[in-house]
Amino acid sequence: MVNTELTFKDSFGSLLVVMPSAINRLLDHRQLDSSSNEAAGVLIGERRGSHLVIYDISEPGKGDIRSRYFVDRRGPHHQAAVDDAFARSSGRLQYLGEWHTHPEDQPSPSSTDLGTWRRHLVAQEQMVLLIIGRKQIWAAKKVAEKIVPLLKV
Repeated sequence: MVNTELTFKDSFGSLLVVMPSAINRLLDHRQLDSSSNEAAGVLIGERRGSHLVIYDISEPGKGDIRSRYFVDRRGPHHQAAVDDAFARSSGRLQYLGEWHTHPEDQPSPSSTDLGTWRRHLVAQEQMVLLIIGRKQIWAAKKVAEKIVPLLKV
């Protein structure tokens, strides 16, 4: 169980902070054995100027398509989690991006990941991308069409 936040930064000094409750839920979905399927969800948090804070996530559920090396987040419960957090927080908490797992120790995005994010994650504001590996978490921001990896602090 993780008790401290996980912090990343970009080259401008802007921070991405993932709170312990979200980290622990993400780590629960790691593909630690050979029969584990990929998992995916959305990231829910707040924007604090140029900084982003992740408080919550949606988790895999009914409607999602999952296999060892593929996941397609289709269930309506992901949007419901965002809508609920937005309503409960009077608009402070919102959709900030996507997460999914990879069955590797040090994950990195596949060409499929990069293409999917470029085509489907369209927003005016910067968005967060996380890949949860068995031992490490890869983090990036999508700013316009550019995907910028973040450094762990």
